[in-house]
Amino acid sequence: MGWFSLFALLIALIAAAFVLFRLYRRGLLTPVPKTALDEIMRGITPFTDIHLPKGEGPFPVVILLHGCGGVRPNMATFAQLATDLGVMAIVPDSNSFHGIAYEEALETVCTGAKLRASERAGDLHAVLELVRQHPLADSGQIILAGWSHGSWTALEALALDRAGQPPASLSELPPNGLAGIKAVFAMYPYSGFPARSRRLPWPPDIPVESLLVRGDTICNDQDSVDVFNRQIKWGADVKWRYVENATHAFDEPDHHPTSTLIFDPERAEIAYAAFQDFLTRHLKLGHGSED
Repeated sequence: MGWFSLFALLIALIAAAFVLFRLYRRGLLTPVPKTALDEIMRGITPFTDIHLPKGEGPFPVVILLHGCGGVRPNMATFAQLATDLGVMAIVPDSNSFHGIAYEEALETVCTGAKLRASERAGDLHAVLELVRQHPLADSGQIILAGWSHGSWTALEALALDRAGQPPASLSELPPNGLAGIKAVFAMYPYSGFPARSRRLPWPPDIPVESLLVRGDTICNDQDSVDVFNRQIKWGADVKWRYVENATHAFDEPDHHPTSTLIFDPERAEIAYAAFQDFLTRHLKLGHGSED
């Protein structure tokens, strides 16, 4: 082997080592422990808030999946928007369940080092089972609504279920799967590597609608458009629209002091209206309320 070939081999080995180091730093080489569904259910129950509308029920349900920073005040706002329509709102706090505080979440969950969507999808399946067991829930009418990392989680669950693969945190695919889910509302989702939606199709019978931020600096909007177009070719029902002149998480009023993200009340109203319109179109409302 000549000196040029040795030099090329050395460069290749250095590049491979660098890639492995980056993957290690991001936690992508750390295996996720496999857990039974009922164990996750018991664990996440104390970290799950249930917002009930007025009336006797049973109520249709929306599961609100927070962004990478955890449950922020905007989740309570959207929960109120749901209950105003007679919809039960379920807000699981995956970060707290996994022992991840806000500052740590910004350093780890938001960078992909911890609690990636393939793992958090196990939390979602546990919450779906909690909904099915709740006496006031109409388990045949469930909406998934996600924000950023939460949208990634919801879309990851679609891709894994269609492929017959369990989430990384579950020992097996839950028997009830995505039963009862009518549609997914995805706010500025993460669609970059390693999102499985880039290569695995979603179920064709669960519509997905998304609000994207033009020029999103956190979750690249073009990545999502590419995924959406690919999913449409594979038979999925996908629609999206842009919110212009806004930043990622424009509807969140309490960003970290060092964040470049900006809360925009005017554009938040766009999200509020889109959310309530989505629930109205995909759920049968009113039969469980007192109005």
